[in-house]
Amino acid sequence: MRSASELPANASPAAAEPIPQPKGLPWLGNLLQLPKDRLAQTLLETSRQFPQGLYQLDFAGRRVPFVYSADLVAELCDETRFRKLIGPPLSFLRAGAGDGLFTAHQDEPNWGKAHRILLPAFSQRAMKGYFDVMLDVANALADKWARQGPDADIPVADDMTRLTLDTISLAGFGYRFDSFNTPELHPFLAAMVGVLSEAMGKLTRLPLKDRFMREHHRRFEHDVAAMHQLVDEVIRARRQAKDGGIGASDLLGLMLNARDPLSDQPLDDTNIRFQVITFLIAGHETTSGLLTFALYMLLRHPAVLAQAYAEVDRVLPGDTVPQYAHLAQLDVIERVLKETLRLWPTAPSFGVAPYEDTRIGGRYAIRKDQRVVTVLLALHRDPAVWDRPEAFDIDRFLPENEAKLHPHAYKPFGNGERACIGRQFALTEAKLALAVILQRFALSDPYDYGFHIKETLTLKPDGFRLRARLRHARERLSVATPSRTEAVTQDDAEGALAGGGEPMHVLYGGSLGTCQDIAEQLAATASRAGFDAKVAPLDTIADALPQRGTLVVVAATYNGRAPDSARTLEARLDAADALTRQATGLRYAVLGCGNSQWPAFQAFPKRVEAMLAAAGAHAIVPRGEADGNAGFDAAVDAWTRSLWSALGARQTHADGPSVRVDYVAPDALRAAMLPPAARAMTVLANEELVSDATGLWDFTREAPRGPTRHLTVQLPDDVTYATGDHLAVYPRNADDRVDAAIARLALEADALVTLTARHAHVRHLPLNQPVSVRQLLRDFVELQDTATVRDITALHAATRCPFTRGQLAVWLEGDDAAERFDQDIQAPHVSVLDLLIRLPAIELTLEAFLARLGPMRPRFYSIASSARVSPGVAALTVGTVSGPAWSGVGTYRGTASNYLMTLRAGAEIAAAVRTPNPPFAPDVDAHKPMVLIGAGTGIAPFRGFLEERAAQQAAGEAVATSLLCFGCRHPEHDFLYRDTLRAWEDAGLVRVFPAYSCVAEHPHRFVQHALWDAREAVWAAFDAGATLYVCGDGRAMAPAVRDTLIRMHQARYGSDLATASGWLTAQMQSGRYRQDVFN
Repeated sequence: MRSASELPANASPAAAEPIPQPKGLPWLGNLLQLPKDRLAQTLLETSRQFPQGLYQLDFAGRRVPFVYSADLVAELCDETRFRKLIGPPLSFLRAGAGDGLFTAHQDEPNWGKAHRILLPAFSQRAMKGYFDVMLDVANALADKWARQGPDADIPVADDMTRLTLDTISLAGFGYRFDSFNTPELHPFLAAMVGVLSEAMGKLTRLPLKDRFMREHHRRFEHDVAAMHQLVDEVIRARRQAKDGGIGASDLLGLMLNARDPLSDQPLDDTNIRFQVITFLIAGHETTSGLLTFALYMLLRHPAVLAQAYAEVDRVLPGDTVPQYAHLAQLDVIERVLKETLRLWPTAPSFGVAPYEDTRIGGRYAIRKDQRVVTVLLALHRDPAVWDRPEAFDIDRFLPENEAKLHPHAYKPFGNGERACIGRQFALTEAKLALAVILQRFALSDPYDYGFHIKETLTLKPDGFRLRARLRHARERLSVATPSRTEAVTQDDAEGALAGGGEPMHVLYGGSLGTCQDIAEQLAATASRAGFDAKVAPLDTIADALPQRGTLVVVAATYNGRAPDSARTLEARLDAADALTRQATGLRYAVLGCGNSQWPAFQAFPKRVEAMLAAAGAHAIVPRGEADGNAGFDAAVDAWTRSLWSALGARQTHADGPSVRVDYVAPDALRAAMLPPAARAMTVLANEELVSDATGLWDFTREAPRGPTRHLTVQLPDDVTYATGDHLAVYPRNADDRVDAAIARLALEADALVTLTARHAHVRHLPLNQPVSVRQLLRDFVELQDTATVRDITALHAATRCPFTRGQLAVWLEGDDAAERFDQDIQAPHVSVLDLLIRLPAIELTLEAFLARLGPMRPRFYSIASSARVSPGVAALTVGTVSGPAWSGVGTYRGTASNYLMTLRAGAEIAAAVRTPNPPFAPDVDAHKPMVLIGAGTGIAPFRGFLEERAAQQAAGEAVATSLLCFGCRHPEHDFLYRDTLRAWEDAGLVRVFPAYSCVAEHPHRFVQHALWDAREAVWAAFDAGATLYVCGDGRAMAPAVRDTLIRMHQARYGSDLATASGWLTAQMQSGRYRQDVFN
């Protein structure tokens, strides 16, 4: 039986229970009962009258439900059912902030574009880069208070506003308000307050009355114009800078220079203005309120204030200058901020609306597009969740207590993808500001401030004053031991290594080599720390867990399932027999790798963690999460440090060379080695599939497709494949890149070297046998991988040239090091070799160069042929990657695709057959049709599927007609395998529904449009038992296809979004929807 909240959208409204509502006035409802200057507080007071967890207010005929029950809010936060709605008073701000991130509607393109462009500016790495700016402004605040003396009355809200405005403007836009050097607040703030106040005023006025408030309208327009004038000045100053703003990696630099990774479009000038206004308002107003509330709460709770002072004195003893690493140790201050935000969330509500008619709580009907408001002041006091909800108790946020909270009971930064993008910025800034204030000042409230809240769109205490006296040395807690950061990270700290010969099993589960590389680095460090460390795939514990020692797991998830090296273990987990084993003498640690853009992020690492816990093993540290979408390296490093700290080992010389290089005579025997686990395979043919696009369309619409090749490869006699398998190809670096490396290192290309491992975990280099320098750099290492901060640190240490050291230091030191690294190195994919060529004074040996390079990784290609037709020959469809280098120097060519493009018949490649997990193979029952959906080279596996069906038909079997929705640019340019598909279509094997992105008159631009047009045929095929297959781009195409399938279900069955989404999820789980996607 399904719950009432899952009832279809057309369920009888009469069956719903009415939402309770306070008594109002005829015609006007509750409109005049809501004072604009205390609206949020009134909503809180009203919520106490309705224990149901929600109520409804009537705004002159427009009824709006207000919700505060955590259980009901959980439903509102389901983004498959509800979306953020920009309604009054927030919508009134669009006159000034337009479609900025805060005020953009859900379906406005600029929201997604700006969100994707600006996300890097709020990563953990970025926070470290902002730290020095934050500290500079916090010190300016403290210096002002010190100058004023102990008897000065400090207007807290005003000074917190100065602090946060200066911080966001300087960190985000390189603009100095210098607020602490002027007695009055900046005019921008007066204009902003006027705009916010008028927005609240319009909320509680009848539209007819508002039409006659002309003076209010004039002031509002004047204030908006004043804000625009300042923002235009900020943008103009940056554009007129010497470099025009190019290279700046702060918020404004990203807005001016970065392009949306999805659409490849920049932000337009109007939207840049709106984004700057958005961040100047949202980036300071709520944080200043948080700090003002927090200082009030500390002064009202002396015991908590004493805890905070003790923590600051421990972490920042004496006159210690705060460092970024100190922030992680400010646990009490973090809990003060969290509890303050619980009681007084400075953005006190957010609104959503359902995509379809629905019910919440199983009984309250909500119409499609009806606005529903979450009242955070009441949610955070929901008595069903919070004990003593009005009490200020920072222990609620101790880790063990926070873990028990209802997952939707605490929403100070909003929800889901529309949650506050600057959350980390605000908390980092607030923690640092409180730490600086408490380190330097003794605080007091001589006036016994009576609590009054000022409401605009945000909340803050009004009229709160305090006094600040410089602390005496005798008031400070004496701390004799080093801080935790010093004890862990100082490379020259004393102490013995802790391994003592204890066994350590370092296991990896991955498909692309990253997890294995991390595992081997961990094992190498552990070996130096005295452990008996061994590296192996996760499948080695499928039958039995180690009974003692330490087990370290580095694992990822592949398409929601286990990666290649953990499939056997996953099968045991699926059978539930792995959980019955015991390993109570084992310690373990798990690092999960992946990308949070994918729904199954961390799915398999969590399963491994649960298995180990169920077996009675003991966790050493919490599971780590390394997210390829944000701060992957930093997360790996942080988790690794916590692991070594817990094990009592130090990570010494972690970045030293991993091999010793002994040069041998050039005429020594040349080593000819293939990469591990690969076989030699012969290229039989290499044909171009794309035709010249000249004259077919205007290339400003979209550039032509690059060269795309059809390769056929002869497999060894003892190697087989199944239709739908992958071929993992081990490429070679291009000759020009190898020659550039050889020339830069002043090596002889034909010189032979012998490599000897300095520890047992060097697997990717040919050891103990002669190999030429050319082959070593061509076959065994990645020359085009993007340089990391660790790489640049090593290069910095490898030069004595002051000028070059200074050039490298900009990515390692200073206010904007992290931002500049992201902008100059990460975004344009600058490699170590690029840096060596660019900076000739760096002195690097071959040994040190190899230590900076990762192993040559395999690239996976879907096999585009049928094993039934050609069991010993595999076909590949390879789209080449080539174009101007993002680094700005020369041309970038994809390592594997350009390697394969140049191969002639008779050439040999190193490759291995790999079966996808989960399987991506045609249905063995030819009587069932298939629905095949793909674009570009995503057609590769489908060519193999249909070739197999053609062979079955030729053998006399009855074969159902399949459907192919295929997208390309133009039918005369890149309709891959068009003639073959036409022949199969004529034979009744397939119906093709094309989409052409560069044919303006064609009705379907993208493959999802063709899918929608074919929906009746798709449903008929599905009813006949078809499986749906999707192959190709995983960032845009695959999500668009999923959305279209959901819409198709809604259109056919009249289902709501949740039901349709559940249907598609069920098809994925049952195997009737399969995808093989790539970025």
